[in-house]
Amino acid sequence: MTTILHIAIPCPLRLSFSYLPDKSNTHWQTGLRVKVPFRNKEVIGIIVAVTNNEKIPTSLKQVSECIDQSPIISAELLSLANWLSQYYHHPIGDVFQTLLPKKIRQGESANLQTEKYWQLIKQDSVRQEKQQAIIDLLKNESNNVSQAALYKKLGACRSSLITLEKNGLIKQQQQIKQSHHSINSSSIKKLNEEQKSCVNSVWQSNNKFNVHLLDGITGSGKTEVYIELTKQILNQDSDKQVLILIPEIGLITQFVTRFRQNLSVSIETISSSMSDSDRKQSWLLTHKGIARVLIGTRSAVFTPFKNLALIIIDEEHDASYKQQDGLKYHARNIALIRAKQANIPVLLGSATPSLESLYHVQQQRYMLLKLIKRATGASLPKVHVIDSTGPKADNGISSILYHAIETQLNLGNQILLFINRRGFAPVLMCHECNWQAVCTDCDSKMIVHQRRNTLCCHHCGLIKRLPHQCPKCQHNKLNTYGAGTEQIELSLQRYFPKIPVLRIDRDSMQKVNAFKDMIDDIRQGGPKILVGTQMLAKGHDFHDVTLVGVLDADQGLLSADFRASENLAQLIIQVTGRAGRGEKSGEVFIQTQQPQHPFWKDLIQKGYGATAEKLLIERSKIGFPPVGYLSLIRAEDKQEQLAMQFLTDVQALLSQHQQDVIVMGPVPALMEKKGGRYRAQLLLSCASRKPIHQLLDQYIEVISKMKLARKIRWSIDIDPLDLM
Repeated sequence: MTTILHIAIPCPLRLSFSYLPDKSNTHWQTGLRVKVPFRNKEVIGIIVAVTNNEKIPTSLKQVSECIDQSPIISAELLSLANWLSQYYHHPIGDVFQTLLPKKIRQGESANLQTEKYWQLIKQDSVRQEKQQAIIDLLKNESNNVSQAALYKKLGACRSSLITLEKNGLIKQQQQIKQSHHSINSSSIKKLNEEQKSCVNSVWQSNNKFNVHLLDGITGSGKTEVYIELTKQILNQDSDKQVLILIPEIGLITQFVTRFRQNLSVSIETISSSMSDSDRKQSWLLTHKGIARVLIGTRSAVFTPFKNLALIIIDEEHDASYKQQDGLKYHARNIALIRAKQANIPVLLGSATPSLESLYHVQQQRYMLLKLIKRATGASLPKVHVIDSTGPKADNGISSILYHAIETQLNLGNQILLFINRRGFAPVLMCHECNWQAVCTDCDSKMIVHQRRNTLCCHHCGLIKRLPHQCPKCQHNKLNTYGAGTEQIELSLQRYFPKIPVLRIDRDSMQKVNAFKDMIDDIRQGGPKILVGTQMLAKGHDFHDVTLVGVLDADQGLLSADFRASENLAQLIIQVTGRAGRGEKSGEVFIQTQQPQHPFWKDLIQKGYGATAEKLLIERSKIGFPPVGYLSLIRAEDKQEQLAMQFLTDVQALLSQHQQDVIVMGPVPALMEKKGGRYRAQLLLSCASRKPIHQLLDQYIEVISKMKLARKIRWSIDIDPLDLM
């Protein structure tokens, strides 16, 4: 019998490849990484199946090298990879490119990194100041302290460490590199009755699969529920682990700090902001069961655990959990699959639950938990809707909002102004010839960035120098229209020259630790004005912010996207929830050109729940998610007609199957040209999920072999969030 190894290789082909073993004594099994020859080069692949064949196939190549002594891909992760490939109709080899850290994909050793740690063995007074600081620091720590942590707190102190070691006061040893953690029991907050009830409800099903939706208003203490539940799970068994997903990198620091203040266990993080080495280390620490809690953004959902016992998803409604490139997965859905496989509970938390989750509550698939009071006892802010076409102070800030800002600053409070548009202005125009600055590679306008003296396309990243005369008619006066965070910041600095104005957006937060430093500055108190995009809208707890202003709130009311109203309602509730979270009461001003629109009346007078219920009824009538199911086939090419032609051929093929699936299109994308490519899409709609998958399974191989399929870029998006 000849052993045949079936190997997943990183390539766009939807199949695994067969190889013969090498001459080593390796125990061939699934989950091993191997180096194999593929298309005149060597690549790293994963063994996904091992079979035996009576005949020796002469055409098969041989494995070059087995990288692992034992499988690095667990049976659970392998099962998840196969499910992802089937559900998202994505090449299995490319699935592993998403699942695994870069260093693991590249074939690096799966050994944990170690680093130097120091321990105090004898307490004694010393004269040298730096040496005494080292002794004091080690004396106050129950565990050994890494040299990196010592350097971070005390600066370079190598010579002092060597001297203390020679004198027998401290000793060093190599230990596994882990994130530093400490506990500060004085920060632990007692739960109120609502919070206790929520913890108890989840705890009752801690040994079986169950989904709980924690619908808690902003400031109701959802994080305290997460911490207490995690503590109970970890105390139940010494090897149990918890996964906590959060939507934004900017929220990681405050989450990790809160958990480390309350739990004396190893807590690791995974996010795209980490170095490849640190990401690999966190992945391995969790895989081997050393890390008890993992906090991360969407990709952390793929991390293997030794004994996963609970999954928590904060801000479960957030669109950031959906990956828009490559493997277009939704982290919330993957978490539910993992929890079901492991037979463990899932807790979804949000002040503005997604319509999908609320629908599952209606269908009795999820259990609803509610927190209706703020944990501090603070009342919700008073909300005012003001007409943005009325009297203006300057640059889109109404006179009413300006006076409210002035009043709160005089009281020593902080202000948060939200505008979901970075840059100085969205339009640059010549009035002589009507020329406008547009992107040459996209169907979009170039955004003015005055501080950098540039025009920038926020879709493809194209940057040009800001012109000082019209490129078309050479007129020397160009006008800007609209306002972004940069212009609002400059206006406020002119109005309030003695008050710090902090701009928080992707442009101002590019330096390492810039976001953390800014948040620390805000929390130190004192009057400040914060101007920001969605980076400021969710999760942050600023106790001195008493006024929130929402500028240009109409974008969601004018969008062609069927999810626009849901997204706008969530955003408004989230950003208004930043006001009045401390002892001081809060106020919110929403500027809109349509103050009489029924959307505002429903949201402000009846609340998010009533708005969501109304939207669910509308979705039910048109058969769109969460009541129905959608899939998109996207195509793009540099030649304008090829993407549409490819999808027309696909539509003709799929239309042969005229039963349950409605095939709509093809149509050009709303922004047809992006990044120099013309985009089109074909929409599949059905009342149930299964017929869509059956249709794609039936024809995907035929589609893959179409002549145009090899010339253009195309992809399948299951359960798309973005139809634009």
